[in-house]
Amino acid sequence: MAEIRGCLFPDDLFYDSELNLWLRPIDEQVWEVGITEFGGALVGDIYMFNPKPKNRDLESNEPFALIEVAKTVITVRSPFQSILIESNEPVQEKPFKINRQPYESWLVHLRAVDPINAKSHLLTGDQVIAKANELMDLNRFTSLEEFKKTGGND
Repeated sequence: MAEIRGCLFPDDLFYDSELNLWLRPIDEQVWEVGITEFGGALVGDIYMFNPKPKNRDLESNEPFALIEVAKTVITVRSPFQSILIESNEPVQEKPFKINRQPYESWLVHLRAVDPINAKSHLLTGDQVIAKANELMDLNRFTSLEEFKKTGGND
């Protein structure tokens, strides 16, 4: 497991290009999707999770859910063409779990339309470490603890 500036990135997961989402393969086509510890730190406390309906066709980069944080609503986007086949109802009822247990609090299950192509859009291993350092520098993210204290403001 990689720990980068206090954020955990488990080795058994895949990540989107912005490291906001983690993805766990359930089988060859279906992925469990959640928000990374890093992504949760960037957006702050999550107050609402509102997924799109089941069996929704999604293009790559199309929103599959909305999350409400502080005073704004953010879209959560599919990293590849997929079908939303399930959402996590307990997380909808208690979205604070996303911040408290990011790797246990999955959001949705997505069925990849083209599984081989879908996997090619995801990051693993050394790619995650390099991208995390790049994005953390960009966001002035020195450590998870410090970022939470300051809310991302220097």
